[in-house]
Amino acid sequence: MNVPTLNRIQRDDPILTHLLMCEPPTTVSRQGSHFGTAYIDNDSIRLKSICDSIGKNSHLEDICFDTPNGLCDAVAKSEIFEGLKHNNSINSLGLSRCYLASEGVAHEVLKAYEENYKHLVKFAIWRCAIRNGGIRSLASTLSRCIRLTEISLSSCHITDSMVEDIVQAVRGHAELKTLVLRDNDIRKGGCEWLSILLQDPKCNLVNLDLHNNMIDDSGTKIMADALNNNKKVEAILLDENYISTGGWNAFSNIVCNQSSIGKTYRSNHTLSMITSFGAVKMAGSRMYDKDGVIPNRLFELMEFNAGRDKKVVAHQKILNCHLKGDFNMEPFVDTNMEMKVLPHILSWVGRSSKSDNMSFEVIFNFLRQMPTLCANGSPVKCDVTKQKSIDKRAINIVLDHQYTDRATGRKSRLGSILRTVQNLKKRGSFGNQLKKRSLKNAG
Repeated sequence: MNVPTLNRIQRDDPILTHLLMCEPPTTVSRQGSHFGTAYIDNDSIRLKSICDSIGKNSHLEDICFDTPNGLCDAVAKSEIFEGLKHNNSINSLGLSRCYLASEGVAHEVLKAYEENYKHLVKFAIWRCAIRNGGIRSLASTLSRCIRLTEISLSSCHITDSMVEDIVQAVRGHAELKTLVLRDNDIRKGGCEWLSILLQDPKCNLVNLDLHNNMIDDSGTKIMADALNNNKKVEAILLDENYISTGGWNAFSNIVCNQSSIGKTYRSNHTLSMITSFGAVKMAGSRMYDKDGVIPNRLFELMEFNAGRDKKVVAHQKILNCHLKGDFNMEPFVDTNMEMKVLPHILSWVGRSSKSDNMSFEVIFNFLRQMPTLCANGSPVKCDVTKQKSIDKRAINIVLDHQYTDRATGRKSRLGSILRTVQNLKKRGSFGNQLKKRSLKNAG
């Protein structure tokens, strides 16, 4: 055992906050005065001594057990780890390269924190072999640790059936924000259980890491559907799985349903990360398949969702998907809604200061397709040969905010519309109407 570290634990050194308990030799490297390493083996007396000292310590915050050789498993008894039940300062627990079964060091540590659960906020296991009832021990401890904000279970060959136990254990944990399940063997069945968790109204997960599993298109679509009404999850990392372009498109439809303006408005505007590397594409990784790579359009939508103001995000998506380029103006023309509805629409289009260029483009296209708005007095027919002149006047009106005809000084129909637009922008009426209509349609 590392005697200097034991002495620091016993005298309750305020600088020592992170403790690694491991079998020698170890490949884990930790530096800094706030780190300490205690070497342990099959000497039960020494192991009990350090656990008792931990129980009396008030400054340790993080403890990790690294036992790849299982030297301590043969002597692991409940009374040896009794001290862990009395510590009130440790809030982060880790198990590395342990054999997680119905007995052994990992099992006894989990039992201790099943009782002393009130202080844990972070829990992690990695590269552990889960076997012979180990998942039951893990789930039992997780179900008790209701204050956990972060759980990381990586590189442990976690299967779909294990995911069921994990989900059942953490359901109702309102403070849980991050769940890491990367580098495991999760497939469609595991996705089904995770979707149940994400659809639970009490679930407050923000980050879900499923990097490098066995998830295919069917599992991806299940995860995407689970986010249809979830407005809390900001990141689901799915790179290094077996997902084709069709699977990725399921997420595109969730974050931006383009079938109607109302559905675009009600789309998911929260999810902003789908891979652990952003928009960078790495050759040789499993995001590549015979159908291609992750669609660039999905990354574009993730960038939209990264905006903090979700009203602005919805605004930008509608402009980008429905009012971009030569969009269809027939509904406005056929129903003769210019003076009653069009001011509201133009008000809402030009509302966001973060998308001015896009807003100007939309208003310009309104004017190009409805040239009578630029005419004086009553509507006039548009001559195609004069379209360039109309385009120029439209640009001047949008960019210079001209409310009168330069030649005659008479107010145009657009002038009255734009004055109405100014008033509506101050009142914010169109956005409220759109929100009420969307909620009504959703119900």
